[in-house]
Amino acid sequence: MHDFNNPFIRSHFAKQERKMIRKSGNVIGGIILAALLFTDIIGEIVGELISFLSEYYVIDNTLTAYLLQIIFSSILFIPPFFLMAKVEGFKVRNLFARKKVPFLTGASAVLGGFTLCLAINVATSYWVRFLESLGMNTKSVGLPEPVGTFETIVWIFTLSIMPAIVEEFAFRVVVLGSLRRYSDTFAIFASATLFGLVHGNFIQIPFAFMIGLVFAYITINTGSVIPAICIHFLNNFNSCVMTLIAKNFSPYVQAMLSYGIIMVMALLGTFGFIYINKKKLLDKKLYKPDCITSSPMAFGTFYSAPFVIALTAVLILSAVLAL
Repeated sequence: MHDFNNPFIRSHFAKQERKMIRKSGNVIGGIILAALLFTDIIGEIVGELISFLSEYYVIDNTLTAYLLQIIFSSILFIPPFFLMAKVEGFKVRNLFARKKVPFLTGASAVLGGFTLCLAINVATSYWVRFLESLGMNTKSVGLPEPVGTFETIVWIFTLSIMPAIVEEFAFRVVVLGSLRRYSDTFAIFASATLFGLVHGNFIQIPFAFMIGLVFAYITINTGSVIPAICIHFLNNFNSCVMTLIAKNFSPYVQAMLSYGIIMVMALLGTFGFIYINKKKLLDKKLYKPDCITSSPMAFGTFYSAPFVIALTAVLILSAVLAL
């Protein structure tokens, strides 16, 4: 046992902890930065190749865009994060939060979490209006909208199912799981901040950060990443549904359907919150190891790591350029 009341011993171990946290920051930030740069370079090459081939062959640009999105999401969020776990000294299977969750507990967590996401979506709409009032461009270049049933199914898979799986693997399995050794509170905020930043624009960064907090907290408290995957899917699927409603119905019907969905989910979410509160399902005490470094100090140390600074600068710059 070490005498942490001794200021010299305490100072020595505090420095060692901060050194470990900064090292984790460099590993995580460096690998994400390298993965982003790699996919950007490959994306440019593939784009030029498709432009060249389209001069000689008929290419379905819509389905090609969906397929490329699926491939690049896989490249960006799977191999680099397997590497990240290995460099950090973990086996991925040991980072998976895969506790068997009772159905009512999981369903309540999903309904409650999705309701929070809807509230954050509403707040984001006001944020968009504020940015537009400043004359900023809030329109982002996204995937082409689908035409026909098959394209719609592929589009929904690309925007709803694929991100829910690969992004939760990256941020709630590997990043959150590997950082929890320093404390749950620090891991929740650090993983949510990275999750927000990688979305790359000033509309999605605050939105993704807030829902990242929801996903991380629910993952830790349920002991499973499955509820977070389900909430992530429902949130993205809801955006797809809203897009289809806007495309196929009059403004009046759009408003009625949108408000109807929000009211139904708010009602179900309320029941979810009541059940969670009654059973005290999410009252699990967050893990805090015998560390000297506080969670705020750990967060500051993590984000002072050179590669995290570089990653943040690149992502903020890309968000500024997108305005």
